Amino acid sequence: MKLSPVLKLVRLSALPSAWADQFGGMALAFAMARALGYRFDALKIAWLLPASLGVYLGGMALNDVMHVRKDRLLRKPRPIVTGELSHKSALFIALGLFALGIAAGFVAGCGPALLALVALIALYNHLAAGRIVGVDVQHPRAWTVASVGVIALCRAIHVLLPLMAFAGVAKLPRLLQRPEVGLFAGSVFGYFCLVTIVSLFEDSGGGRKALRAVEVLLLPVALALPSWLLSRPGTAHSPILGVFLPLAALAALLLGLWRKLDAARSEPTPPKLGAVVGGGIRAEAMLMGGFALMLAPQQPWWGLLALAMFPAGALLSKWISPT
Repeated sequence: MKLSPVLKLVRLSALPSAWADQFGGMALAFAMARALGYRFDALKIAWLLPASLGVYLGGMALNDVMHVRKDRLLRKPRPIVTGELSHKSALFIALGLFALGIAAGFVAGCGPALLALVALIALYNHLAAGRIVGVDVQHPRAWTVASVGVIALCRAIHVLLPLMAFAGVAKLPRLLQRPEVGLFAGSVFGYFCLVTIVSLFEDSGGGRKALRAVEVLLLPVALALPSWLLSRPGTAHSPILGVFLPLAALAALLLGLWRKLDAARSEPTPPKLGAVVGGGIRAEAMLMGGFALMLAPQQPWWGLLALAMFPAGALLSKWISPT
């Protein structure tokens, strides 16, 4: 089996975005350690990274496995469609990656969350596959709306894996009542709702009104958590690492995506829309970097590692498309 089709199957260029989630989540876990009464251990990341790799890349492979009929009708150059990989081999790869992710998750202490993630990923791929009617692919509106919510929920759970690994999965409902945690997860949920909405038009083009709504909503999604953190009374913020650098990263995210969205609105073709989706996935690293630096300026390496995932994803995407 050749390596190149496998890397295309799992969309390797999207992995830095997934790892940025874990670095951002570690910053959140560090920030909440004293309030929630657990000991923060930076070495936990050694198990969270393979857990993230397994479930994220496994989900990408499962997408091709479950969407093969649709991809053939739309003539997408996926490895299964082009014959570079068999359907059976792709399924084996997806299941192997899921097994790796779940096993590492149990060692890290968040195994049940990984199991839930795999179930939700399968549900999303079922909903997003649509219905094949003759030679047409139909997407019922209810399925489409549900798929957007499910994949955004997957990403919100994914960024909270480090916190659940420290505090325990069973405490998640109580954790989400904390403003820092709720805004952190809610911002990621909202961000990926917006990115996924754009992806709905990637196969057929169009969606100018939706693109305009995405442009407007990106601002509150990116700035809700920073605004709350800066407004807390009696909280001292490091001027460079705690304010300037994270806000610069978030501004770069917004300006970069607004530029791609403007280009797509003026010419809403699949390639332009795909550029927005790919840019949105890569820019998750900027979102996580900005959030991490504001949450944990005392341990800035989590935010800096998250930011470093942006150029890593950009370089890989020149070789393998993230969408």
